[in-house]
Amino acid sequence: MTDKSNAEITKGYYDSLANELYKECWGGENHHMGIFDHTDDFYEAAQRANENLVGKLKVKQGDILLDIGSGFCGLPRYIAAHTAVEKVYGLNISEKENEYAREKNRKEGLDDRIEVIDGDFHDMPFKDESFDLIVSQDSMLHSPDEAKMLRECARVLKKGGQFVFTDILELPGLTREEAEIVYARIQVPYLGTFDRYKEELPKAGFEIEEIQDLGSSNLAKSYQSVHDNLKGKKDYLVKEKKIPAEMVEKTLEALKFWVDRASEGKIGWGLFSTVKR
Repeated sequence: MTDKSNAEITKGYYDSLANELYKECWGGENHHMGIFDHTDDFYEAAQRANENLVGKLKVKQGDILLDIGSGFCGLPRYIAAHTAVEKVYGLNISEKENEYAREKNRKEGLDDRIEVIDGDFHDMPFKDESFDLIVSQDSMLHSPDEAKMLRECARVLKKGGQFVFTDILELPGLTREEAEIVYARIQVPYLGTFDRYKEELPKAGFEIEEIQDLGSSNLAKSYQSVHDNLKGKKDYLVKEKKIPAEMVEKTLEALKFWVDRASEGKIGWGLFSTVKR
């Protein structure tokens, strides 16, 4: 699978009717995992994930930040509203998501500080050393070539700049048969692991400062919340949004598979805080 084919597949998926599913069932703010400490509410948990990641950043007045795989721009809006960054760029491959994000940024009065760019994080449309900070939330699992993606991040980040990201990770207990089902859902040849990132980040020029295991249980609860939201809205999505019932059922089945594997400790979630050497 080439980078181009994967980019086309990913773009096609998020620009399809799946866009409506994501807006309805992930809440229209983010579509990333949540930290469920002291809460059972998915939206509170997602906010805590924002707080946790941003808490790792050493933001200086005037910094320029890039979010790769920015989705609905929930994290860029949080960063723009809660830190001293001068400008946030959101790089994202889905045109439909980007249109939605630009409109939401405008409605929240943040469009002057957030710029959404159509693009692929394997081939970024930015000059070398353009950014003081790079972040990403649970989007890098879509990469079929993590090494190339990490090199691109290093290229566009200034020396001494931070790169902080979370990602969904394969854990040792996942069987080959189960892994193939996971890979097929997101159309990649493999999923990242803690060990692979530990190996590839230094090769790309990053020093790892912290690795945080965010837990399979948070992953399971996040996907369970989305599954339950989708199940509860099925009739509305089919009747009002004209989404085929078969598509909704297949998505429910896929979500349940991820819930079960995460509950078994076979898929995990981690945060990596790094600095470009």
